[in-house]
This record gives sequence, C-alpha cells and structure tokens, in this order.
Amino acid sequence: MKKKQQNRAFTLVEMLVVISIIALLAAFMLVALGGSKEAAKTVDTSTNLKEVGVWMELWSGEHDGNILPSQFDFVDEAESGSRILERRNPNAQDDNPNDTVQRGQYQGTWSDILWTNNSLHQTFGLRDMTVMGDSRWESDSPDDDIYDVHENFDHPFRSRFLNTRGASRELPGYFAANNFFDSRSGSDGNPNSTDRDSTIDWYFTYSMLNAPARSIYLVDSVVGETITPSAKAWEVSNPSTSAAPLTHLSDDPTGDVDFRYGDDCMVLLLDGSVDRVARWTQRGPITIPGGNADQTLLGRGYRVHQLNLRKPTE
Repeated sequence: MKKKQQNRAFTLVEMLVVISIIALLAAFMLVALGGSKEAAKTVDTSTNLKEVGVWMELWSGEHDGNILPSQFDFVDEAESGSRILERRNPNAQDDNPNDTVQRGQYQGTWSDILWTNNSLHQTFGLRDMTVMGDSRWESDSPDDDIYDVHENFDHPFRSRFLNTRGASRELPGYFAANNFFDSRSGSDGNPNSTDRDSTIDWYFTYSMLNAPARSIYLVDSVVGETITPSAKAWEVSNPSTSAAPLTHLSDDPTGDVDFRYGDDCMVLLLDGSVDRVARWTQRGPITIPGGNADQTLLGRGYRVHQLNLRKPTE
C-alpha cells in the first residue's frame, strides 16, 4: 500500500530567501534601467548638437560660407529697407541691455536664426500657440517660458539633462554659442567691438578658421544661449582653492560652463563633430606675451578665442 504523499509548505525562512532574491534582482534591473535611461539621454543630447551642426552648415551654404553668428542685430539693415526674416515677431523681447533702442524684432541669437529658417515652430507643434495674444514662437526660439506652457517640451536647442545650478536650475540645460562669433557691429552694442561707431557687421567664414576640429561653437552652459570668449566665463576653478582642480561635484565652480555628465561637458566643434570634455581647471592663462588673450582650455587643446589665427598661442 502506497503512502499518501503530503504537500510540503514553504517555511518562513525559505519564503524570506525567495523574497530577498526577487528584491535583489529587481534592484539590479532598476540600476540597469537607470543607466540605460542616462545613456539614452546622453545620446539624445549628442544628436541634438549634431543636428545643430547640420543646420549650421546649411545656413552657411546659403550665406557665402559665413559661420552662423552667435548674436546678430539688424536694426540698421531694417531701417535701410532690407527685408529681415530672422524674427518676424514685432513684439520680440529686447535682449540688448547696452542701450535704449527697442531692437527686439531685429536682434537675437543663433537659435532664433535656426528656429526661424527651419520653421521649427511647425515641427514642434507651436504653430498656433500664443502667449498673451503674442505668437512669439513663430520666429523666436523658445526660452524658459516654454516650460510654463509645455512642461516636457522637446527643445532641439537644449540638453536632455538639467542645469545643475543657476537661475534656470532644474530646467533643461542650455547650449551656449561661443560669443567669438558675435556679428554685431560696434554701433549695435557689441561690447567686444574695438570701433564703437562702426555700423559694419562682422562675420567669420569657415575658410578663415585655423582648426575647425578644435574650435568650440557650442558648450553646455547654465547662463543662456551665448557664452563670452573671455577667460572668466570658461573658468571652472574653485575660488576657495585658487587654481586647484575641482575634485567633487558639490564644489561650487565659477564660470558659466556646466558639467552635466559626471565630470564632463559636451561641445559642438566647428567641423560638426561632438565631444565630451572632462572638467578642466581653468581657461588660460588669461594673457600671453604681447597682451593677447589665450584661446586654449588648459590641457584640452580646444580653442574658444582667436580661432582665425594660423598659429596657436603657446
């Protein structure tokens, strides 16, 4: 006679072991998924920068090989009867604090030009959107105010990662254009102009550059759509330790560059390539023999100033 087989229940210890294994596997999955999301955001950010590079080349091909200006001002041109297409909104905000001229419609940055030329207000679904009766996004690249209307707006000229500090902290990070390419004339209010009475806008062409593959056009930033070529804006040394390198992200850096990917920032170079650059101590030295500003990031080989010189400074 066969004995009746009894069903054996799990003991409490066995159940706890199983639960622990499941929890451990779930933790591994969450870490893997989190890493995948971060990697995907990094790829998307790089893709945005590369797309900007393509649009820059197209714009250059239609404008005699000129490099897309970081800032422009066409008030004089508009007054002389030229047809200005970059910004069609008569109520565009005046971003120039250097004078009392209301030039908002005819001044802006690289992002306004690319936004308008490529009709991106239609691509990103802003064709019929208005703010206070003002269809500003038809020809103005959206600023932070877009996130008041579209909290998760897919901005083609911003990073997938958030600003780590500054007034726009916790909003998608800026790509800031190297203001070496400011095309505004002296009379337009260009603070770097040596001739404040000049009315001639200045453009660089790609043929004028010494090393496009080492020349920075866009960089991750916390300050907005442009970054000055002066040394201070690019400096990331810790003021409490003089010129010593930063060793921890909690240290408060000076300057405007934002390192959003661990200790790296991302840059778009003038040859259209994108690179991740490790944290540097500072840009400098500020001056070299002869009194000219040095254009290099120490130890990195990238240039942000004097990009048309045929020989790099030593």
